[in-house]
Amino acid sequence: MTDLTMHVAAEPSPDLKRTFLERLVETGNVMVACAQLGLPRTSVYYWKHRDADFQRAWDLAMQVHQEQLTQDVVDTARELGLGRWVRATDENGEPLLDEDFEPVMVLDVSHVDARILSKLIDKRVPSVDGPATTNLNVSTTVNNELPARKPRLVRPTPVQTASTAEDVVDAELVTEEPGGHDG
Repeated sequence: MTDLTMHVAAEPSPDLKRTFLERLVETGNVMVACAQLGLPRTSVYYWKHRDADFQRAWDLAMQVHQEQLTQDVVDTARELGLGRWVRATDENGEPLLDEDFEPVMVLDVSHVDARILSKLIDKRVPSVDGPATTNLNVSTTVNNELPARKPRLVRPTPVQTASTAEDVVDAELVTEEPGGHDG
């Protein structure tokens, strides 16, 4: 007599099967679902073996669990993000500006914990060789250096024209470093 034939006399109620399948959707783990309901695993595997409708429902429950887990991974990745854009600052905490005097933005990944994303992906990716292992490296270094080109400053200078008596203000390119003096 095999383990499966020992359970012939114990046909479960439809409510018990439905409750098991609900737990299977929640946990995605037969052992945990059985433990929560106080059922022997051999019983549920027997039901799966003998009842084609229960087997289809089991497969669907596992698929639903996988889809929910995938959505959890996506939601967590969105919450953690792969970084957030922040204003770059110099060593004094002053904002850095680009050539158009716009704030320079840098990608800050200092709050991202790659281990969490890696574990979530491991749970989602099935593997025939055993538990999946994902190697995910996220650099948490914030690149807060000056842009390659510094912004150029301009100084207004009056320009005389022969056609008008008024002074017209125009701009002259300043090539000296900040803090320098012109004579």
